Amino acid sequence: MIMMFTYSVLFIQGACTTTPNWGPGFIPSQLDNMNGHYPFSATPGGKSNMLPERYRDYPGGVECFDVYSPPMTTLYSQVWWKPLPPVDLPADIIKKYSGKGMAIVGWEIDQVRRTANGDVSVPISASYNHHYGSTIIGAGVRFRKVVLDGPNDPHLKDTAKHEAGCGKLPWDQPRYIVEGPELSPRGLPTRQGIQSGNGGEYRKTYHGFAPGHAVVVDSPTSIQITPMQIDTWNRDEMNISGPLPPKFVPGPEPRASLAPRDGAMHSGLLECPMTTRLAKVVDTATYVTVSEGMCEEPIATFQECFQAAAVLLGANTVHWNETGKDSSRPAGCSAINAGGTGVGVFFNDVALAAACSAEARCVCPRDPTPFGQARGALLYQPTNQSADVGAGKAAYFDRKCAAWPATNLLDQKNPTCDIRYYRGGQWACNHMWSLLDADQEIPWTDRPLTFHHKYRFWVQPYRAQYHARLSLGESVGSALLVGSPWEYDVPKCAKGIPGCELVDGTWIHTISGSMMGRHVFVTLNNHCHAPTCLSTSVYACSRGTALSDCNSSTGKLVCETRPIYGGTGHPDISGTRFDEPGYIAIPDCMWGSSEYGLEAPPDLDGVPLHVVKRANATDGHYGEMSGGQPWVLLHERAEVLV
Repeated sequence: MIMMFTYSVLFIQGACTTTPNWGPGFIPSQLDNMNGHYPFSATPGGKSNMLPERYRDYPGGVECFDVYSPPMTTLYSQVWWKPLPPVDLPADIIKKYSGKGMAIVGWEIDQVRRTANGDVSVPISASYNHHYGSTIIGAGVRFRKVVLDGPNDPHLKDTAKHEAGCGKLPWDQPRYIVEGPELSPRGLPTRQGIQSGNGGEYRKTYHGFAPGHAVVVDSPTSIQITPMQIDTWNRDEMNISGPLPPKFVPGPEPRASLAPRDGAMHSGLLECPMTTRLAKVVDTATYVTVSEGMCEEPIATFQECFQAAAVLLGANTVHWNETGKDSSRPAGCSAINAGGTGVGVFFNDVALAAACSAEARCVCPRDPTPFGQARGALLYQPTNQSADVGAGKAAYFDRKCAAWPATNLLDQKNPTCDIRYYRGGQWACNHMWSLLDADQEIPWTDRPLTFHHKYRFWVQPYRAQYHARLSLGESVGSALLVGSPWEYDVPKCAKGIPGCELVDGTWIHTISGSMMGRHVFVTLNNHCHAPTCLSTSVYACSRGTALSDCNSSTGKLVCETRPIYGGTGHPDISGTRFDEPGYIAIPDCMWGSSEYGLEAPPDLDGVPLHVVKRANATDGHYGEMSGGQPWVLLHERAEVLV
């Protein structure tokens, strides 16, 4: 049987026309790339990459300028997830592009300490970038600081449109919305989201486009950045001022960390494990005590257990909370007689255990909600440590995972889908929350880490006859999302665990999902994290194929990315300051002119797409990411047979 796949491809104007004269004020930059050479993924019909290796080698040349974020300061184990105040672009750039469109053909990002001897890159192994969002605006619009009051706030749409929160926004932090018209009097965009390649891979993942494509901003003036960072720097054992990268040495970690205890190349903090500083407030649950038999569905985590017992029995009645494995006590949550009217609450993490009794009453959910439908939030309980300044609730759980065919996470009963089973991930991280357990002191309080995000933009004067204008796919509904949203748990695989397969002696965990494509793809970054990411594959099926029938067998491969791990001798990163064992760079899939060895940009609007994500599951991992981040064209289609 011969299968025919038809979808549109775009024959762009810019990449096939003569490079325009940029004018007398244009001075091509001779600077090298800030972060060195970048790897790319060849699309199935493409040839070996012939794109310019350096931004300065783009046809016609480019100008460049640097921008620093305001400073961020963290202590070990703390999360930074707070929007930073906007900063102005360099004065000469504002003046040069006043009344004109600026075409951004690429940008680079690093995280640096600004010292008397110049910028010093901060290793990802010392401060892990989970994701970031940034917005650049032009004249005629402005940033306004607002405080959102929840998921129904009318400002949410404008905030989420240009800021990558990977499905979650830090509600308790002030945000910056853009006020003013979306298009200038010249019909050009007044604001652009500047992101993709989120996570620890962002510094060695290419942010740019094939020549002839660009992100355009009219009369650019300022940029606002929202990073999510996790401080994993062992101050005693890792010298981040010496030759980079330093050898990674883990610092203290909470009990729930899944990082290997011996020989770990990454910190268990970067996965945001659920600590004893957190409680679960499950709004859909009511609780009862049971003195015989067993719970219909035992409470799954101590965070829900301790909170439920305090609410049901009274906080003053509870003398102690404890976790352990004890087959002589009931499974899950129980209230143990502690003399008089007092009780001790014990969470028992065993499969085979004793029945509920008068001496050890089970705390059970009444009429449990079906898996994936529980609603609630995580609550941070600050300690009396002076350095512990965390507070508040994380984003709200409410049907967090989509149903098949969007993703098979519900079918696999992945813990990330339900607050009752949730054990870690970005929902367990909020601004200034410590990722140590409550009985662990935050160390090195006299040695805070202060650093900045540093951007280098590579730009040309916008010319409509040359530059095909791009949009951030996440802002126009083109993201290829199979996480929940974005994140999911990679289980420690074993026989019988859903999604697990033993391949050549290595356990591989696979998730997948299907969605309808939107718009014309020019660049696709398949977002995933160290240390589990193995590959992300995107397949296009014939138009009219039901999403439930679109899969890797019925579809045609259009993009596959495999990360490049540090410490493996790969020529694109070996010997550089980014060559950190266990951490990754992700080669983009790119489309454009055949003169650069590229396939033409495919118009995937209305085309069923199937995404397959594979992860190394030798060890478990919370909060892995899975989603494609494209840059897209919204117009100019031409039907061809592929």
